Amino acid sequence: MDIIKYLLNKKVYLLINLIILFVGYMLIEKGVELIKEDPTKSNILVSIGTSVIATGIVVFLDLWKTVSISKLMERIKNIINEGGLNLLYKKRDIDRYDDLIKDLDTSLDICGYSLGGFFDSNSVILREKLTNKNIKVRALFVDYNSESAKIRAQIEGKSIDLFRTRFETFKNYFDQVSGIEIRIIQIPLSSMIYRIDNTMFVGPHFYKRQSKSTLTMELKKGKWMFDEYQNEFERMWNDAQPV
Repeated sequence: MDIIKYLLNKKVYLLINLIILFVGYMLIEKGVELIKEDPTKSNILVSIGTSVIATGIVVFLDLWKTVSISKLMERIKNIINEGGLNLLYKKRDIDRYDDLIKDLDTSLDICGYSLGGFFDSNSVILREKLTNKNIKVRALFVDYNSESAKIRAQIEGKSIDLFRTRFETFKNYFDQVSGIEIRIIQIPLSSMIYRIDNTMFVGPHFYKRQSKSTLTMELKKGKWMFDEYQNEFERMWNDAQPV
């Protein structure tokens, strides 16, 4: 349908190209008729006609290429500009977090089953920022006593005791620190959601694959994908229980 619409908008261009193809066909036909009477002239006409038709075919291919590029750019615009997809990463454990955490200015949201990697990398600097700056942190855990956590631990080949230990370590470390709130939820997480100020990272939880090695998307604030995942976090947060 796209090629038809495009060609209809290029009527003059298309008409000229059809004339070129017709002329090429007529030259070839005339050359074939003269093959016995005048072989030399016949070869010349067939050669010219073939070249003319080849030119017409190239023009049509160029039209198709133009439509394909236009369609591709439209898709890219939809994903990047309208959706707000900024970057794609092959794993969840990326260095990009470090710079954003250092510049953390207002708020942070994160959800997970153990948040072990997050704690190991950011606990010290996050506690300093909570102590010295007016920032807000919301950490959402899947309750390690829930069936959801037990199933996830089994899928990732981990012990549920690891989830329990990680949660208790996180909770105790930030105990008596203002500005951070921890909640637990019973349901499995639909996605990893990690927002640092106006930058958000999201990604799936794959079967039998650890979270840190799973693909991650970086989203821009003000775009619909960012809003969708932020709303998802808010829904889970509102249903979760304070610790």
